[in-house]
Amino acid sequence: MTGRMTGGMTAPADPADPCVKDMAGTWSDILRLLPIALRGWTYDLDGTTVEVGSPDRGATITVDPLPPRQFGLVQIPRSRVALAFRGLDAGEQESFLSQFDRAFQRGGG
Repeated sequence: MTGRMTGGMTAPADPADPCVKDMAGTWSDILRLLPIALRGWTYDLDGTTVEVGSPDRGATITVDPLPPRQFGLVQIPRSRVALAFRGLDAGEQESFLSQFDRAFQRGGG
């Protein structure tokens, strides 16, 4: 799977390319917030893969663990989250990513 790493809300330049995110958190953390991130969409879980929408319109989200970030004695768990869209134009992808990213925002500065 190819794609570009992004931490922001920008959809891939080519709507056929997956959006790949390096996110803080484990699969359990992501799973807990998934209902908020996917509000308005139906979805099915299969291991650490989430099928969103229908076969012709939606996304496949794949979550893989990454090594934690180390800051002195503090470790932050990380996951690679890939979102592969199908049947959504660039504007719809942008909207989907905006809602997805808002669900995972944390306080801080």
